[in-house]
Amino acid sequence: MAIVSFWCLLIYMYALLHWRYIADGAKHFSPSGCQLVSKVAHCRYLQLTSIPQDLPSDIQELLVDHNNVKSLDEESLLRYPELNNLSLKSNHLGHKDLNAFMDTSKPESLSLQNNTIFTKYTLISLALRSALSLRWLDLSRNAINEDMLTTFFPNLTSLEYLNLDNNVIMRLDKSSFEGLRNLKELSLQRNYIYEIEIGTFDNLVNLKTLNLAFNLLPCIVDFGLTKLQMLNLSYNQIEWFFSREDDIEFQLQKLDISHNQLLFFPFLPQNHHLHTLLLSDNKMKFYSKHFDKNSSFADFLILGNNQSQITTVYLWDNFTLSNLSNLNVLDISRNQFDYLPANFLPAMTSMSYLKLNWNCLETFDLSSKHITSNLTFLDLSNSRLSEISFEEPSSNLHQLRYLNLSQNRLQELPRQIFSTMNSLSTLDLSYNLISLCSTSTSIVGHQNCVDLRNIQSLEYLRLSGCGLQLDKQDIFLGTTLTHLDVSYNQLKSIDFLQNSANMLKCLSLRNSLYSVNNIDFSKFQSLTSLDISENNITTFPRSLMDLNLQCLDLHENKLTSIPISSPYQPLVKSLNTIYLSRNSFDCCKLSWYDILTTSNSINIPDVKQITCNFSHNYMSVQELPESVIHSCHWRNGGTLLSLVLSLPTCLTLLVAFILLFLLFKQPLLKKFKKHFRTSSSY
Repeated sequence: MAIVSFWCLLIYMYALLHWRYIADGAKHFSPSGCQLVSKVAHCRYLQLTSIPQDLPSDIQELLVDHNNVKSLDEESLLRYPELNNLSLKSNHLGHKDLNAFMDTSKPESLSLQNNTIFTKYTLISLALRSALSLRWLDLSRNAINEDMLTTFFPNLTSLEYLNLDNNVIMRLDKSSFEGLRNLKELSLQRNYIYEIEIGTFDNLVNLKTLNLAFNLLPCIVDFGLTKLQMLNLSYNQIEWFFSREDDIEFQLQKLDISHNQLLFFPFLPQNHHLHTLLLSDNKMKFYSKHFDKNSSFADFLILGNNQSQITTVYLWDNFTLSNLSNLNVLDISRNQFDYLPANFLPAMTSMSYLKLNWNCLETFDLSSKHITSNLTFLDLSNSRLSEISFEEPSSNLHQLRYLNLSQNRLQELPRQIFSTMNSLSTLDLSYNLISLCSTSTSIVGHQNCVDLRNIQSLEYLRLSGCGLQLDKQDIFLGTTLTHLDVSYNQLKSIDFLQNSANMLKCLSLRNSLYSVNNIDFSKFQSLTSLDISENNITTFPRSLMDLNLQCLDLHENKLTSIPISSPYQPLVKSLNTIYLSRNSFDCCKLSWYDILTTSNSINIPDVKQITCNFSHNYMSVQELPESVIHSCHWRNGGTLLSLVLSLPTCLTLLVAFILLFLLFKQPLLKKFKKHFRTSSSY
C-alpha cells in the first residue's frame, strides 16, 4: 500500500511540473541573453548592437527594445522567415538596408519608436517599400517633419495602423498619406500641426480613428470625413468647428474638442451617429438672449481646389440643425454658458451622462420637459446656481444615480426634490447653505429644508461646508448610507448618526468637532475609513481601538499621545493608512509610534511632517537627537528609577540627622532632665 502511495505521489509531482512547464511557455534563454517564451524573443536592455542570430528560426515576435542597434542590414532578419512582429524602440536606429525585408516573410507589425530615423530617412523609406505585408507601424519620436512624410508610405497599401506621435510635423497636405488607402487608425498627437490642407484625408477611405490632440490647429472648416468614427482634437487652439453642409450620412461616433478656444457650439454634421461629445475647457456660450439672431451671422470663405465658396452661418441657433437624439455623453463643463436654449437639452433624448459644471448658470430646470428620463449622471457643481426648478409630485429622474450640486449658491431646494429619484446613489450638496428636515420639523415653519429621509438607494452623501449643526437623530432615517462627509460644519455631537452607525463605512468629520468631547465610536462597527482631522482633539477616542479601521486621519489636532500598547490590538492589526502630522505629541511618549512604524502593513504618508514636543521645542520624530532620547529614558524610568535616584539623598539626610543628634545629645539630655527634675518618694 505504501508503494502505491509513493508511485501516486511521483505521478502527481511529474504532472504538476509538466503543467508548470507548459504554463511557463517553455521559458529559457539564448546565448545572447534573450528570454524565449513560446515563439516570442524578449531581448530588451541587453546592450545589443545588432539583431541576435542565435535565436530559433521559427520565432514570430522579436522585441529588441532599448539596445544599441544602429543599423539593419540585408542579413539581419534573413534567419527568421516567420517573423511577423519586430520592435526596435529606443535603439538610435538611423540606417536600414534597402533589402532588409526582401527575403523575409515581411513583418506585419514594426515599431521604430524613439530612434534617429530623420538622419537617413530616405534609406529607411526605401526599405519600408519592400515591407508589403506591414499592417502596424510606429514611427513616433523620430523628429520626422512634413517633408519626410511623402517618402515613407507610397507602397504601404496594406498598412492599417500608423503612429506619428511626438514628431515635428507642422502641416499636412494631399501628398502626406498617399497610398494608405487601407489605413484605419492614424495618430498625430503632440506635433506642431497648424494647417491641414483641404482634401488631405480624402484618399484614406477606410480611416476610422484620427488623433490630432496636442497640436496648434486654429480651426476646423469644411469637415467632411464621412467614414471617420472617432476624432480627437483636444488640446489645440480651435475657435471654430464647422462641418460640411450636405445630407451625406457621417459615421462619426465620438468627437473630442476639449481644451481648445471654441467660442460657439460646434456646427456638427446634419446626419451622424454621435454618441459622445466632449467640449470641456473652452469659451463657449449661447448668445440669442443677448443679440438679435436674425442679424447675427458669419460668412465663411472656403478655398480649395482652385475654387472659393462662401457659406453663411447663423451663430445663435445652428446647433439645432444637427440631430442630437443619439447623443449619450455630453461634457460642456468649464465653459461660459450663462443659459441653455429651451430646445437644447430636450433634443438629446438618449442622454445618460451630462456634465455642466464650472459654468455661469444661475438657474436650472430638472423637470421632464427639460431633462430626458434616461439621465443617470448629472454634474452641476460650480455653476453659480441659486435656483433649481422641479415639478412635483412626480419626477422623470427615476434613473439618476449621480447628482452633484456642490459649490453653488443654493439656499432653497424643493423639499421633496430627491424623494422620487429611486436610483439615486451619490448626492453632493457641499457648500450650499441648506438645512435638512427631520421628524420634528414643522412643515409650515420649515419650507426650505431638504428631506433626505427614506431614500433607500442613497449610499454616498456629501454635506461638507453647509453650515449644518445636525442635532437631530432622524435626518437620515430610512437611508442606507455607507459614505458620509459632513466636514466643515458645526456639529454639537454625533448623535445624528445613530440611525446610520451600523452601516457607515467611510465617515469624514473634518473641522466639525471643535466643541465635542468624549466622542464614542463604539457603535460604528462597519467603519473602515474615518477622518477627524483639523478638530483640535486633545484626547484620542479610546472607542476607536476596537474598530477595524483601514484608514484613519488624525492630522492637525492637539493629541499628545495615542493609547497603542500592542501590535495585536484590533485597530493596529486592521490599519493600512494613518495621517498624524501637525499634532502636539510628547517626545517622551512615542512608544505607540514605534509600534506603528515597525508594522510593515501600515503606511504613514505624512511621516516626514510629524513632530513632537520636548521642553517647548518641536522636532521631527524621525530625527530625534540622542540627547532627547537619553533624557526621555531617564524621565520614563518609572517608580523604581525615582526610588533609585532618591535613595542617595535620603541616606545623606539620614546620616546628617544622626550626626546632629549625636552632637547635641548630651546638652539636650541634661537640659531635659533639669527641666523635668522632681523629688522622688521613698
